[in-house]
Amino acid sequence: MGENLLSGRQRDILALIETEGAQYIEDLAARYHLTTQTIRRDINVLCDLGFARRFHGGVSVPVEGRNISINARAVLNSAAKQRIAQRVAAAIEPGSTVFMGIGSTVQFVAEALRKHPGLTIVTNNIDVALTLCETPHIEVHMTGGLLRHNDRDVVGADVLRFFEKFYASYAVIGAGALHPANGVLDFSYSEAQITEALIANSRTTILAADSSKWSRGASVKVVPFSKIHRLYTDEYPGQEAADALAAADTEIVLCEEVLA
Repeated sequence: MGENLLSGRQRDILALIETEGAQYIEDLAARYHLTTQTIRRDINVLCDLGFARRFHGGVSVPVEGRNISINARAVLNSAAKQRIAQRVAAAIEPGSTVFMGIGSTVQFVAEALRKHPGLTIVTNNIDVALTLCETPHIEVHMTGGLLRHNDRDVVGADVLRFFEKFYASYAVIGAGALHPANGVLDFSYSEAQITEALIANSRTTILAADSSKWSRGASVKVVPFSKIHRLYTDEYPGQEAADALAAADTEIVLCEEVLA
């Protein structure tokens, strides 16, 4: 997923870019007690891999107003995403039919489901299908549609029609961003349509989203929190968000780091 290509400090810088926005070389050098030349080398690695873009004196996400690549997203907060994935997988009973949507956290859930017997997985997420392709005890249905290279998934009307042929026990979805008033947000209308289809054709909706999603910006409304049965996340959200989730009757499942 690209994480092995980066050093620990490079992963930290990428996480800062994603959660706090543009970062400046001088500030990063002071933060890590390093020379600006060393920080520039880190930034060059991130930009060469397509995880970030340079501007004069600093670095930011590749394209404003769009999501970063799936490889870059998988690197961000990966430890939290793995904890979330393990808890989500533990809640899914063997023999279930599970919709698995777009996003890097959903891919981590697929990893955590590899030993579950008798599952039927329906997905438009290529990395989910590849993760489960060597698990003969899991039946995988992969939708057709238009391939999005940057996101490693497929979208379009064919995807919507395919999901409508099933009724799932669970829909496991991610989010581009979360907002107390606007609910689940994403970066494109096609993504929102697919997530809506997953929710409409399943019994229980599980949103797997780490806490950084509350600080991100995305412009397309997907669903209000009233459509989400459970939010699996790594940190308790701020009071405004917690109140919105409580009003929507959405259960919050904390997946905190276990201290030794």
